[in-house]
Amino acid sequence: MEKIILLLIVSLTLALGVSAQNIILKDGLYYSDNGSLYTGSYTAYLESGNKKSVFDIKEGKANGTVTYYYENGAIMETGSFAENEKSGQWLRWDEAGHKIAEAYYVSGKKNGIWLVWDNTGTKRYEMVYAMGQKTDTWTMWDENGKISSIKNYNNL
Repeated sequence: MEKIILLLIVSLTLALGVSAQNIILKDGLYYSDNGSLYTGSYTAYLESGNKKSVFDIKEGKANGTVTYYYENGAIMETGSFAENEKSGQWLRWDEAGHKIAEAYYVSGKKNGIWLVWDNTGTKRYEMVYAMGQKTDTWTMWDENGKISSIKNYNNL
Protein backbone atom coordinates (compact mmCIF):
# COMPACT_ATOMS: atom_id res chain seq x y z
CA MET A 1 0.00 0.00 0.00
CA GLU A 2 2.87 2.37 0.83
CA LYS A 3 4.35 1.74 -2.63
CA ILE A 4 1.05 2.69 -4.27
CA ILE A 5 0.83 5.91 -2.27
CA LEU A 6 4.45 6.75 -3.11
CA LEU A 7 3.77 6.06 -6.78
CA LEU A 8 0.72 8.37 -6.70
CA ILE A 9 2.73 11.14 -5.03
CA VAL A 10 5.52 10.85 -7.62
CA SER A 11 2.97 10.81 -10.47
CA LEU A 12 1.20 13.89 -9.15
CA THR A 13 4.48 15.71 -8.65
CA LEU A 14 5.52 14.94 -12.22
CA ALA A 15 2.11 15.97 -13.57
CA LEU A 16 2.21 19.26 -11.68
CA GLY A 17 5.77 19.89 -12.85
CA VAL A 18 4.70 19.35 -16.47
CA SER A 19 1.68 21.62 -16.25
CA ALA A 20 3.69 24.32 -14.50
CA GLN A 21 6.20 24.45 -17.33
CA ASN A 22 4.51 26.56 -20.03
CA ILE A 23 7.32 27.51 -22.35
CA ILE A 24 6.60 29.17 -25.69
CA LEU A 25 8.97 29.02 -28.66
CA LYS A 26 8.69 32.15 -30.79
CA ASP A 27 11.15 33.38 -33.43
CA GLY A 28 13.81 30.95 -32.20
CA LEU A 29 13.61 32.07 -28.56
CA TYR A 30 11.96 30.44 -25.53
CA TYR A 31 9.59 32.52 -23.41
CA SER A 32 7.88 31.91 -20.08
CA ASP A 33 4.09 32.15 -20.12
CA ASN A 34 4.46 35.66 -18.60
CA GLY A 35 6.30 36.83 -21.76
CA SER A 36 9.82 37.04 -20.36
CA LEU A 37 12.78 35.17 -21.83
CA TYR A 38 12.99 31.79 -20.11
CA THR A 39 15.99 30.59 -18.11
CA GLY A 40 16.10 27.12 -16.62
CA SER A 41 15.78 23.45 -17.44
CA TYR A 42 13.10 22.46 -19.94
CA THR A 43 11.54 19.07 -20.59
CA ALA A 44 9.42 18.54 -23.70
CA TYR A 45 7.01 15.61 -23.89
CA LEU A 46 5.63 13.45 -26.68
CA GLU A 47 1.85 13.15 -27.09
CA SER A 48 2.08 9.85 -25.21
CA GLY A 49 3.43 11.71 -22.16
CA ASN A 50 6.91 10.22 -22.53
CA LYS A 51 9.92 12.51 -22.51
CA LYS A 52 10.91 13.90 -25.90
CA SER A 53 13.85 16.09 -24.84
CA VAL A 54 15.54 17.67 -21.86
CA PHE A 55 17.75 20.73 -22.18
CA ASP A 56 18.81 23.96 -20.54
CA ILE A 57 17.76 27.42 -21.64
CA LYS A 58 19.49 30.68 -20.73
CA GLU A 59 17.87 34.02 -21.51
CA GLY A 60 15.61 32.40 -24.10
CA LYS A 61 18.31 30.43 -25.92
CA ALA A 62 19.13 26.72 -25.79
CA ASN A 63 22.39 26.65 -23.88
CA GLY A 64 24.06 23.56 -22.43
CA THR A 65 23.48 19.85 -22.74
CA VAL A 66 20.48 18.31 -24.49
CA THR A 67 19.13 14.77 -24.55
CA TYR A 68 16.52 13.53 -27.04
CA TYR A 69 14.52 10.35 -26.42
CA TYR A 70 12.73 7.70 -28.45
CA GLU A 71 9.10 6.89 -27.66
CA ASN A 72 10.31 3.80 -25.76
CA GLY A 73 12.39 6.00 -23.41
CA ALA A 74 15.77 5.04 -24.89
CA ILE A 75 18.19 7.89 -25.52
CA MET A 76 18.22 8.91 -29.18
CA GLU A 77 20.77 11.70 -29.17
CA THR A 78 22.91 13.82 -26.87
CA GLY A 79 24.75 17.03 -27.56
CA SER A 80 25.01 20.62 -26.48
CA PHE A 81 24.01 24.09 -27.51
CA ALA A 82 25.82 27.39 -27.12
CA GLU A 83 23.67 30.47 -27.69
CA ASN A 84 21.00 28.43 -29.58
CA GLU A 85 23.57 26.84 -31.91
CA LYS A 86 24.72 23.21 -31.93
CA SER A 87 28.16 23.01 -30.39
CA GLY A 88 30.72 20.31 -29.64
CA GLN A 89 30.20 16.57 -29.84
CA TRP A 90 26.81 15.06 -30.72
CA LEU A 91 26.14 11.34 -30.36
CA ARG A 92 23.21 9.30 -31.70
CA TRP A 93 21.98 5.79 -30.88
CA ASP A 94 19.34 3.55 -32.40
CA GLU A 95 16.37 2.39 -30.30
CA ALA A 96 18.29 -0.72 -29.23
CA GLY A 97 21.12 1.40 -27.79
CA HIS A 98 23.75 0.90 -30.53
CA LYS A 99 25.83 4.01 -31.21
CA ILE A 100 25.17 4.94 -34.84
CA ALA A 101 26.65 8.42 -35.24
CA GLU A 102 29.19 10.85 -33.87
CA ALA A 103 29.31 14.43 -35.10
CA TYR A 104 30.88 17.75 -34.18
CA TYR A 105 29.67 21.34 -34.48
CA VAL A 106 31.13 24.81 -34.00
CA SER A 107 28.67 27.73 -33.89
CA GLY A 108 25.97 25.55 -35.46
CA LYS A 109 28.17 24.46 -38.38
CA LYS A 110 29.39 20.93 -39.07
CA ASN A 111 33.04 20.80 -38.14
CA GLY A 112 35.48 17.93 -37.76
CA ILE A 113 35.19 14.20 -38.34
CA TRP A 114 31.70 12.70 -38.59
CA LEU A 115 31.28 8.95 -38.18
CA VAL A 116 28.30 6.70 -38.94
CA TRP A 117 27.88 3.04 -37.99
CA ASP A 118 25.12 0.56 -38.77
CA ASN A 119 23.27 -1.29 -36.01
CA THR A 120 25.81 -4.14 -36.11
CA GLY A 121 28.65 -1.74 -35.25
CA THR A 122 30.18 -1.69 -38.73
CA LYS A 123 31.57 1.72 -39.63
CA ARG A 124 29.77 2.88 -42.78
CA TYR A 125 30.87 6.50 -43.27
CA GLU A 126 33.71 8.78 -42.24
CA MET A 127 33.25 12.38 -43.35
CA VAL A 128 35.14 15.58 -42.62
CA TYR A 129 33.74 19.10 -42.44
CA ALA A 130 35.40 22.47 -41.96
CA MET A 131 32.89 25.06 -40.73
CA GLY A 132 30.04 23.55 -42.74
CA GLN A 133 32.03 22.75 -45.88
CA LYS A 134 32.91 19.24 -47.07
CA THR A 135 36.65 18.75 -46.93
CA ASP A 136 39.39 16.13 -46.85
CA THR A 137 38.81 12.46 -47.67
CA TRP A 138 35.40 10.85 -47.19
CA THR A 139 35.24 7.08 -46.93
CA MET A 140 32.26 4.73 -47.24
CA TRP A 141 32.23 1.06 -46.22
CA ASP A 142 29.79 -1.70 -47.19
CA GLU A 143 27.92 -3.90 -44.68
CA ASN A 144 30.94 -6.24 -44.53
CA GLY A 145 33.34 -3.47 -43.56
CA LYS A 146 35.00 -3.26 -47.00
CA ILE A 147 35.72 0.17 -48.45
CA SER A 148 33.18 0.82 -51.17
CA SER A 149 33.89 4.46 -51.99
CA ILE A 150 36.46 7.17 -51.37
CA LYS A 151 35.89 10.80 -52.29
CA ASN A 152 38.30 13.66 -51.90
CA TYR A 153 36.91 17.15 -51.24
CA ASN A 154 40.21 19.04 -51.01
CA ASN A 155 39.88 20.56 -54.48
CA LEU A 156 36.30 21.79 -54.24
